[in-house]
Amino acid sequence: MIASRCACFLSVCVATALAGDASAASFRFDTPASPLNGQAAGVLVADGVAMNASALPSGGWFDVRSAGLGINSRPIAGATDGEIDKFNLLGGSAAGQPEAIAFSFDHAGVINALYFDGVKDESFEFFRLEGPGGLLLSIFDGQIGLRLTDVATVAEPNVTLLDEAPGTPVDDDLFGLSIPFQAGDVFTLTYGEYAPDPATFVPGFSPLAPNGARFQGLDITPAPVPEPASVLTAAATLALAAGVARKRT
Repeated sequence: MIASRCACFLSVCVATALAGDASAASFRFDTPASPLNGQAAGVLVADGVAMNASALPSGGWFDVRSAGLGINSRPIAGATDGEIDKFNLLGGSAAGQPEAIAFSFDHAGVINALYFDGVKDESFEFFRLEGPGGLLLSIFDGQIGLRLTDVATVAEPNVTLLDEAPGTPVDDDLFGLSIPFQAGDVFTLTYGEYAPDPATFVPGFSPLAPNGARFQGLDITPAPVPEPASVLTAAATLALAAGVARKRT
């Protein structure tokens, strides 16, 4: 009986220690009340996970509105920024320099989804996601295939097409991802503007001038967090007790 009770309690201890909290954490940039708004760097917390974020290039700050996140780079000396509530390419002394966000988490986990607004297929705007392990994705609107004779002609690495958000006609989200990371691993999401060879355009198509796009957020699944060592120690002690009890019987 003692052995049976010990074994039962041991299984509960081990299950508790290994289970942790693996519920999804959703980070959204959809309100001026965001703690990132107006900051060059900051922390956003969702479901107990902290996301550390920095605006790039250095000197700019985050601009968060209901439509999503942009970068205001006007504080950078000599730079011009025509769309302070979007990610775009700068002018002036910083001509051609892209805006970006660098971010990391205080937990290990997996990125499951990315959300955008206004990544336009007609002007070939895109975001480049770089991260641990050599991760590099070039994220375009899913409808660039309507503008080019062949998407394979896009000379950017790992072209990844945005999905259509359920219930909307806009191709601005990327679902079904499984991008692992460790606590402290840094990701960089950088805005870009691709210039295709006009010979690859479908007949009759003329591209529009790009004017920037927004980042609306992301979903992650944190890795399970083990319970304190004291739980495992107690489990080991009970395992030993169970073994002794078996010998006595």
